[in-house]
Amino acid sequence: MAVLYGNGIDDDYPAIQEMLDSGKAEIVLPAPKECYMISRTLKIHSRQSLHLGRFTTVRLTPGANCVMLENDDFDTFGESICIDGGIWDMNHSSQRPNPFHFPDENGKTLYDNCGVRREEYQTKHIAGLKSFNRNVYVGHCMRFCRVRRFVLQNVTIKNPVVFGVQMGYMEDFTVRDIFFDYTEGSPKLWNMDGIHVEGNCKNGSITNLMGACHDDLVALTADDGLYGPIENILVDGIYACGSHSAVRILSHGYPVNNVTIRNVFGSFYVYCIGLTKYHGGPEERGVMENITIENVAACACQGTADVQGGFYPLLWVQSGVDITGLRISGVYREERTFPTPLLRIDGGATASHVRLRDIRQKNLLGTPMGFLELDGTVTDYAAENVEEE
Repeated sequence: MAVLYGNGIDDDYPAIQEMLDSGKAEIVLPAPKECYMISRTLKIHSRQSLHLGRFTTVRLTPGANCVMLENDDFDTFGESICIDGGIWDMNHSSQRPNPFHFPDENGKTLYDNCGVRREEYQTKHIAGLKSFNRNVYVGHCMRFCRVRRFVLQNVTIKNPVVFGVQMGYMEDFTVRDIFFDYTEGSPKLWNMDGIHVEGNCKNGSITNLMGACHDDLVALTADDGLYGPIENILVDGIYACGSHSAVRILSHGYPVNNVTIRNVFGSFYVYCIGLTKYHGGPEERGVMENITIENVAACACQGTADVQGGFYPLLWVQSGVDITGLRISGVYREERTFPTPLLRIDGGATASHVRLRDIRQKNLLGTPMGFLELDGTVTDYAAENVEEE
């Protein structure tokens, strides 16, 4: 039987993985003397729960260059997996840098290791993938693919190299009470998403997220990693000051339907909520239906040394996106930093069945500031109690 050290020095991976491989439904890690160190990716199985103390730290050993935790089988559906608790510290400065932007010790980026050019990555490589690639270093802290009835809760993710959590082909899932401790980049504060949900995910609840991320705190991306529709998602409770953004919905072909985003509070240096196409050819359109945004109190803020602020509106519909059913209510903005609009629907976007209600903007800049800029094709539009000071 492998030894569980918990001394912050010796490798605890063999002992923890042995516990996960034991077949027991409930795995409880006792409080360590210092912290647990792991040198390889922990793999959790179907019908299994992993429980840690809320402030028990699991740290990746220097040079491990791997995901910290994932489910064991990406190719067939597992079920009933729960991860509860822990501070998951990727020890980012001791891993390879962000592979999307910076080469490894062999001078190769993620694109080189996938055998494609950067501009081909979103089409030739990604569009054909049916599960995440375990053989390429991606810099994410956790990954989960093809799980029904999944729970991730009471977790802190500390300074990942890239994303905190990447998910695809997930059904009936809950992510709640997550804290993002993102203070340093690898080496820059770039594409550090919080919860990154990709294609073929449905029936999910993502609630009570705290801390700033340096890309989208929640990303619902139907055409970005694993391609496929996303539907029936609730995002409820984001508390973030000085974050890149709160929520991005992304589509350039596959639909994103029935999404509610509510109770978003904080300051954001790129945008607060973006309904975007982001990439794809000019003939491809973002497809979204039944998007609800409610109870938002947010403003712009200064960016970081790596990404400046003040680029986009607080609420943004990008050119190339087609939305049927957009409801925005209960939005309050008190702006002291940038005169960007509160809402802009770009020219080249279409939006039908648009309802705006109880929206107020207070301009404290002393210079003119945009409010509602409906530059795209907007039909069946109604607004109630919308005012600017």
